[in-house]
Amino acid sequence: MNTSPQHIQVMDAPQPSFWSILYRTMVTHTVTYFVTGVVASILLGYATRMIRPDVAPIIRNLTDPILIASPLFQPLRAALLAIVFYLLRDVLFSNRRGWLIMWCLLVVLGILTPFSASWGGIEGMIFFNLPLWDHIAGWPEVLAQTLALSVILTYWVDHPQSKRLQIILLVGFVLTMLLSIAALLAA
Repeated sequence: MNTSPQHIQVMDAPQPSFWSILYRTMVTHTVTYFVTGVVASILLGYATRMIRPDVAPIIRNLTDPILIASPLFQPLRAALLAIVFYLLRDVLFSNRRGWLIMWCLLVVLGILTPFSASWGGIEGMIFFNLPLWDHIAGWPEVLAQTLALSVILTYWVDHPQSKRLQIILLVGFVLTMLLSIAALLAA
C-alpha cells in the first residue's frame, strides 16, 4: 500500500461536488475562451484570414451575429466538459499533475483527434482541402486556452476558498457576457 504523503493527501481530500465542478468549469471556460479568442484574433490576424476566398465560404466573418454571440454559448459547452471532469475528478483534482492530465486530455481528444473532421485536427487535415498551415495556425489559440482552462480550473477546484480568484473570474465572466450582449446589440 502506498503511504507517501501525496497519496495520503489525495485519499484524505474531500471530493468536489458536481455542482462545484460545473460552476467553476462554466466560469473558467467562458473567461479563458473569451480572453484567448480576443488576443488570438488580434495577434493571429483572424479578420484577414476569414475573408480569404478559399476560407470565407466555410467560416463566419468576425462581424457575423452568431460569431459575436459565441461567448454566450460557452457555459453550455462548459457544462458538457464538467460532466467529464466530474467523472474523472479522482484523477484531475487534488492531484499535483491534474492540470497536466486535463490539458493532455483536452489537447489530444478535443483538438488533435476529435471524432469529427475538425479544422486543426488530424481528420480535418485529411478531409479539408486547405493548406496544412491553415490547420496549424489556430493551434496557439486553442493550446493556450486549454492550458489556461486546465491550470486555473484545477487550482480553483482544489482551492475553493480562494476569494480573490473567484472574484476575478466572476468579474471576467460577467464582463464577457455583457460585452458579448452589447456587441450583439450593436451589430
